[in-house]
Amino acid sequence: MSSVRNISVGSALRYRGREGMWTWLLHRVTGLGILLFLVVHVLDTAALVWSPSFYDHALAIYKSPLFRFAELLIFFSVLFHAANGVRIIIQDFRPIAMRHQRRFAWGVTAFTILAIIPVAWVMLGPIFGLRGEPGTARHAERCLSEPNAPACLKVTP
Repeated sequence: MSSVRNISVGSALRYRGREGMWTWLLHRVTGLGILLFLVVHVLDTAALVWSPSFYDHALAIYKSPLFRFAELLIFFSVLFHAANGVRIIIQDFRPIAMRHQRRFAWGVTAFTILAIIPVAWVMLGPIFGLRGEPGTARHAERCLSEPNAPACLKVTP
């Protein structure tokens, strides 16, 4: 019978798989994060049918700074997962590309970081007062020109 070694979490994280291990792990974690987001999104959208007040309450919560950061993490997950998926496809169809696995991994990381910067500006800028809330100026103009538009009417319970 073979002996089973007990490996601590700390020693497992010290594994020297380098970029390959970390991209493998992050690809799985971002995939699960995207799946979790989709489940929550479907459930909260379905709540509109069963309880419009719950849906309105959920939307109010989603405007909080904590959820702004969570949305940014979701966007990061989608960007990284997609870019890393393309890297995996390239390496699957062009085995010679495996020689450049480290460069590809760093390229995916650089792409994800550069692509998330403008998104972070749009999503987090209003929290810190660096920019206005997206769409509010257009909404205000529309409500001035069409005060009876459904989006402009205040519904009181």
